Amino acid sequence: MNNKECMVSIVCITYNQSEYIKKAIDSMLSQKTDFNFEIIIHDDASTDGTNEILKDYEKRYPKLINVIYEKENQWSQNNGFFRKILNNVTHGKYIALCEGDDYWLDNYKLQLQFESLEEHPEYDMCACRAITVSANSLITLGEIRPKNENGILSVEEVIAGGGNFVATAGLFFRKSMIDNIMDFERIMDLDYSFQIKGALRNGIYYIDKPMAVYRRYSSGSVTENIASNENAMKRHCIMEKEILRVLDKDTGGKYHNVISNRIMDYDITCYDQLMGNKEEILQEISKTNGSIYIWGMGVRGKQLEKFCRDINIKICGVCDIVNDSIGIITGIGNIVVSTEEVLQNAAVILASVNAVYEYLTGLFHGDILNMQKYMPRI
Repeated sequence: MNNKECMVSIVCITYNQSEYIKKAIDSMLSQKTDFNFEIIIHDDASTDGTNEILKDYEKRYPKLINVIYEKENQWSQNNGFFRKILNNVTHGKYIALCEGDDYWLDNYKLQLQFESLEEHPEYDMCACRAITVSANSLITLGEIRPKNENGILSVEEVIAGGGNFVATAGLFFRKSMIDNIMDFERIMDLDYSFQIKGALRNGIYYIDKPMAVYRRYSSGSVTENIASNENAMKRHCIMEKEILRVLDKDTGGKYHNVISNRIMDYDITCYDQLMGNKEEILQEISKTNGSIYIWGMGVRGKQLEKFCRDINIKICGVCDIVNDSIGIITGIGNIVVSTEEVLQNAAVILASVNAVYEYLTGLFHGDILNMQKYMPRI
């Protein structure tokens, strides 16, 4: 393919995702478009055989797939490698993102997003509705759906929503968007930074159609590695707060109120929010009887465990949809049990997030308490 004919560059970053990368690439190859596109894959020094899979695809699709093989992991060095790929390797007018553990659902995703931005030159970025699934079982956990209809996501909404407001696998944007780098973007290449940049001109054009999938709890995922490491989470929060402070300067204080509120979110932990709702939570639990389990072992789940311990709520066990740590004792002192055991033995389930509450509704016939409503800020 002549590079001049390429309209869209698909960029896929992967690291140790041999279990998932085939599905990601196949979903890219399945795209039906009336324009040419290329697939740029960056293997960040994988050690699990991901690179062997990529070599096979590259051999089969030499005119379509270009793989960059790193000898040393670049993400850990925070050296701006991602922006270098966007600037120096891609040839398209537009860029679509799909990380190696995610994939696309709709064969016309690229075509629809391409047409949307071609028809609306006033917007730099297009996002779509996404499904959240468990990494290996592909059980649907929820949706990333910022709006219940097609429309515009404002700068304020994007800042307030944080990095998970829209799905990375659903992002599609003009390459020209990255021509002029603002100071806040130089701090670190984060999905959140790109979303904000994409919204700054007139907001993000949003398509309320489920066309992308985000895997949770996947191996090799930066997001999950951060979420499972308290120190890494603290460092990440510090970095995001600095991004927002610099963004405030870059935009001349235009979004100062929403930025200030978002920065406050980092300083109010889920545990603090739970403690602030202590009396209401105790009142809700007093209406129930029997064994209590926590469902969810992510950020909110861990904070919920600590809260229950400190206010003397007896927890019989904790679980998560991945079912891969059964029998271990958590840092708070609870045993990890299977989801099957919870469904059979629990009288009350404390759902750590909305997605768990929605998943259990209709499946579990005991009491389910949605605890995310007591800790909405994260």
